This record gives sequence, C-alpha cells and structure tokens, in this order.
Amino acid sequence: MKLEITFIQGGMREFEETGIYPEYLLFNLLGTRQSWRVKIKNKPQNGVLKSRGIVVYEYSFDGHFCKFRKVNKDGSISKWIKPETMNIERRD
Repeated sequence: MKLEITFIQGGMREFEETGIYPEYLLFNLLGTRQSWRVKIKNKPQNGVLKSRGIVVYEYSFDGHFCKFRKVNKDGSISKWIKPETMNIERRD
C-alpha cells in the first residue's frame, strides 16, 4: 500500500490561542481508512507511526521533505522511501 504525505501549515484556531503558526504532517495510507497526524515540533524531526500500539513506519522530516521506511512484523526495516510527491497545504 502507498503512503501519501501532506505537509500542513496553518490553523487560525491554534494561532489565536498560542500565537504559534502550527505545522503538521498528515500520513494517509491509501486503500485504507488509516491516517496519522503528527505535529512538527523540531526541524529536522524523526518519529514513528503506530497501528494498534505497534510501530509500522518510521519517518524523517528535514523541514522541507519527508521520507519513511516500513517496519515489518518480524522487526526488519525496509530501505528509506522518498515519495514521488509531497503535498503542501496552507490553511487559514
């Protein structure tokens, strides 16, 4: 299955409350209803995506682009995958 990544910038509600312009990564596993929303706290930022408490992906975001790798059930890890495209969404 293909993992689609969207870099989201903005959100007036959070900006009004905190004064910080929020940034998120949205990971969407195509063909399923599974998605993950991760707040960007640091650049670069590394992390994991879990399903039912089990790590299924690792990601690395350098501030501009994101790559990921699949964590298999046996604990092995695939090579880093760079998506063909990464969507950028700006919100009010």
